[in-house]
Amino acid sequence: MARRRKDVGLVEVFMGLPWWASAVAAGVSFAGMRWIAPALLGNTPLLAAFAGAIKSIAWLPSLIFGLVAVIVFLRDRFVKRDSATSEKKTLWKIEPSALTAAPLSQIERTWAEARSAESANMPTTQAYDNWTLEALRSLEWKRFELLCARYYEAVGFKTQTIRCGADGGIDVKLFKTDPSHPIAIVQCKAWNTSSVGVKEVRELLGVMAHEKVSRGIFVTTGTYTRDAVAFGAENPIQLLDGAAFIEKIHALPNERKQALLRFAFEGDFRTPTCPSCGIKMVKREGTRGAFWGCTHYPKCRSSFQLKP
Repeated sequence: MARRRKDVGLVEVFMGLPWWASAVAAGVSFAGMRWIAPALLGNTPLLAAFAGAIKSIAWLPSLIFGLVAVIVFLRDRFVKRDSATSEKKTLWKIEPSALTAAPLSQIERTWAEARSAESANMPTTQAYDNWTLEALRSLEWKRFELLCARYYEAVGFKTQTIRCGADGGIDVKLFKTDPSHPIAIVQCKAWNTSSVGVKEVRELLGVMAHEKVSRGIFVTTGTYTRDAVAFGAENPIQLLDGAAFIEKIHALPNERKQALLRFAFEGDFRTPTCPSCGIKMVKREGTRGAFWGCTHYPKCRSSFQLKP
C-alpha cells in the first residue's frame, strides 16, 4: 500500500507540471531503460538477466508518462479556452486582472460595486453578535472566502484572493516577506451539508505542486471525511473544519475578533454571489423546484441549489 501511494503521488506531481515535462520524462525513461541501463549492467554476468528484463519493459513507463502528457495538454488547452470564454462574459466592466489576483481591498471594492440594484434593495438579515458555528455556516460562499482572507490578514499575513470561475484550487494566497511568492495557498469550501472528501484535499496537493508552494490550508464550514483527515496528516496540508476555524477566530484579540464579526455579517451575507458575474443571485423556480440563479440569465446560467 505504501508503494502504491508513492506511485500515485508521482503521477499527481506530473499532473501539476506542464505537459512537456511528462513528454521529456517519457523520452528519458525509455532511453534509460532501453539503452543506458542495459549497457551499464549487461557486462556483469549476474546483472545481465536483470538488464534484459529492464530492456523488455522500457515501453511501460514511457507509455504512462506519454498518457499523462496528453491528458495535461488537453486539460490545459480546454481550461484556457474556458477561462477566455468566462472573461468575455464578465459584466459590470470588471477588469480580468482585478479578478484573477488582486489585493483583498481591491477585490472587496470590485465585489461591492458589482452588486445589482435588485440585491441592493433586498432587506438585510439580522446580524449575529457572537462567533458560533451556526453563524459561520450562515455565510454565503463568497463572504466566507473573504472572511478567511481577512482572518489571515488579522494574524499577520498579506493576502491575495483569487477568482477562479470553475474552482481552480486556490481561493487565497498568503505572503510573508516575498510579495512575489506565496508561502501558502488556501482553499475554502462553504459546505454545510456534506463533508469534504479526500478528492478535494488531494486536488489541493496537486495545485501546491503546480504553484511550487510547500504549504496548503483547507478551510470548510463543515467537516472532513476520515480519508481526507488521514491524507492531510500525511502531507503538508492543514485542515480546518468549521469548529476549528471558530476556535482560531476566538483566539484573536477582542478588537480583531469584533472587526471580523462586523465584516462577516454586514448587509446581505446569506444570498449567494454568482461565481461568474460577482453579483448577488435571486431565487428562481424551475421544474425541479426553487434554486438560486443569476440575474443575468440566460447570458449567465450559474445556479446553486436552494437550501431549505
